[in-house]
Amino acid sequence: MLWHKAWLETRFRLLFTLFFMCLILTFQHGAATTPPGVHGIVRFSNPILVVMACSMLAGAGIATQPTLAVSKGTHGSTLFTLSLPVSRLRLLGVRAGIGWLEGAGVLGMYCCAFWFLSPTLRGIVTPADMFRYAVTLAGCASAIYCLSVLLATLLDDQWRVWGTMIGSGVYWWVSTHIPFPAFANIFRGMGEDSPLIAHTMPWNVIAFSAGLGIILFFTALKIAKAREY
Repeated sequence: MLWHKAWLETRFRLLFTLFFMCLILTFQHGAATTPPGVHGIVRFSNPILVVMACSMLAGAGIATQPTLAVSKGTHGSTLFTLSLPVSRLRLLGVRAGIGWLEGAGVLGMYCCAFWFLSPTLRGIVTPADMFRYAVTLAGCASAIYCLSVLLATLLDDQWRVWGTMIGSGVYWWVSTHIPFPAFANIFRGMGEDSPLIAHTMPWNVIAFSAGLGIILFFTALKIAKAREY
């Protein structure tokens, strides 16, 4: 029931994210005809899609979420959700889990469409490279996604979305303008060090993002357990 409920809350958000993905693919059509254009897309455009997907699909923690519009305050059925005979760990885990799976699905679909729609890309990378790139995007997105999950336990939905975008933007600026450890540079892992450009898997970045995501998730769980709705 919890999975079905989470699906009902996220299906229109997923549809909006897919629309945004198609919009990005449309804008990329001209730039993807040359290798420099492809590199620019990988370095700048694709991380924007990752942040958008994480912001839209991470959910509202254990609270009930409207299907599409961002909300302010506690949704009317949240108290019913909390009265269900399940732990807050399960409530948060199911909601975060289905959002992450939807986000990973969007990124996988994007990688397939990006490869098929760009003859230049098909000439320089293989389908195996695109699969590794999809894994890289999903892995690097874990920390951004769990940041949004954490913010969901602290902020209203509309501020969670803005907080995720602003926090990601600050992280990108810091990692670009200040000497930063290579393993902790998530955006570089999705860009210059990705399989499409470096032709290697940035396992150290993926491991850092996954570890940071786990820390953020359990921090969110601790807040959710202590919070009174």
